[in-house]
Amino acid sequence: MSQTQDTAALEPDPKLSLAEIWAPISGNKNRILQEDYGFFPKAVIALDEEEQEAGDRIGLYWGEGATVPAVEYELTVSDFNRLEAGFDVPWPSIEAAGKGDIPVWYTITPDDPDATVRKSTRACVTVETVTAAVETDEEEESDEGDG
Repeated sequence: MSQTQDTAALEPDPKLSLAEIWAPISGNKNRILQEDYGFFPKAVIALDEEEQEAGDRIGLYWGEGATVPAVEYELTVSDFNRLEAGFDVPWPSIEAAGKGDIPVWYTITPDDPDATVRKSTRACVTVETVTAAVETDEEEESDEGDG
């Protein structure tokens, strides 16, 4: 299979782990809350030294109709020391997909152009908000009285 093949046509490889998305402030796995708004969550992908190698590229897809990765990341030797790759997911990608239960998956493109591109099974990330919290006049008055 050529690496130029449309990733939507790829069947998920059950050997690949699911992507984990860690919220930056609340610390939740696969759940982004209001307090996390605007901060880049971290994607964590478990690695298998027998299946991947330094130089392979991960493309993380965010949202139902995603055809272009939200993040592209090249694996390094230090990733294999931890047996995981970790990288930030830009907030604009999260915002573009909206709130709700958002499908997230990744592809691994080997450094070898003749090798097969592999795709993970979709994980579900719950996004509770994609907009900043707005304080009401009542909340502001309450804060002033606390000091």
